[in-house]
Amino acid sequence: MKSEDKAAFKSGSIFGALGAIAIAPIATPVLWAALAYGTYKVARGAYNNAKLKDALKGKPDENLFI
Repeated sequence: MKSEDKAAFKSGSIFGALGAIAIAPIATPVLWAALAYGTYKVARGAYNNAKLKDALKGKPDENLFI
């Protein structure tokens, strides 16, 4: 599994679990939909952030003249 996938799964699952615990007593369909959308946004942000960090760790160009 890539590091981007691991970051998205970890942050999305934690956010989703805590959100489910928080909205379980109320349990309306609107709140569940908002939690699903919020979990998606958090996981996508974590994926993009991890992907950007991996891109910045790339091998530097050795043919640069300064």
